Amino acid sequence: MIGRRQATAAALAALLPAVGSAQAAWPAKPIRLVVPYGPGGSADQVGRLYAERLASLLGQQVIVENKPGASGGVGAAMVAGSAPDGYTLLLAPTAILAITPMQRNVPYKADDLVAVCRLSTPILSVTITNALGAKTWTEFVALAKQNPGKFWYGSSGLGTITHLTGEVLTRAAGIQMQHSPYKTIVDATGDVFDGRIQMVFDPSFVPYAKAGKVTMVLTDGPARLADFPDVPTAREVGLDLKGFRDRSWFGLFAPKGLPPAIAERLSQAAAQISAQPEMKEKLLLVAQVAHHQSPAEFARQVADDRVFFAQMMKDLDIKLD
Repeated sequence: MIGRRQATAAALAALLPAVGSAQAAWPAKPIRLVVPYGPGGSADQVGRLYAERLASLLGQQVIVENKPGASGGVGAAMVAGSAPDGYTLLLAPTAILAITPMQRNVPYKADDLVAVCRLSTPILSVTITNALGAKTWTEFVALAKQNPGKFWYGSSGLGTITHLTGEVLTRAAGIQMQHSPYKTIVDATGDVFDGRIQMVFDPSFVPYAKAGKVTMVLTDGPARLADFPDVPTAREVGLDLKGFRDRSWFGLFAPKGLPPAIAERLSQAAAQISAQPEMKEKLLLVAQVAHHQSPAEFARQVADDRVFFAQMMKDLDIKLD
């Protein structure tokens, strides 16, 4: 018996260098970074900013693939069903891992994806169509109260942060608006410009606000945005957004079974990128704040957010199916 155990131990020991060598060689080919929304939205912007810099640090291409559909479910399912070898990753917002899988049928299981690291925290940016002629949050609220149920807000899909933002924001402001979910928030652009919908919350509209194509009327952060010094924060206008915006994030995920060594290497590379002053500036340009969390920290965050949002959906009586 002792001899058999010794032989088994010797065989395992012989395998360890090979396993370690294989992981040390990662990455040996290009990496796919799946963004489960269309080009141009916040997820796409964050994904491309990190992909370029990850490629430089890892010595391999990091190719962004946009796979929109089912409120992010198509792309998430693709990654969840991939090999856990570090060559297929998912750039996901809060909803895909902490909201929709617990509230409706989706084509993937949240537990089939593991947290790699958090990348950023979006800054709430409330933008309205210029077609209304309103220039401030106060003016918009007055118009909305004069037209109950006639104004629309757009989101990137049912159960997304932009959907919940609309529900929480309109209730806090005491206005009635209808929800218009899009396949991707970029699809809402023309409707906002033309006034078919009146309000959106996605940070990807910040450049349009700078260009004067839409009007920024509100943000949610500890201070006003430097580029919009006249635009108040939600706190300044007396709105209670229930603290849920602090739980809005973009992060990296991988198929379950990803070797911890690969997850740690990805996390360390992302942390290095997030600490770069140039990267922080680029993220702020698209209304994002660099915010790194390690695999363990991020996994705890996701688990805690699932509990938080389940209670929020119950309290607000929001049903997705």
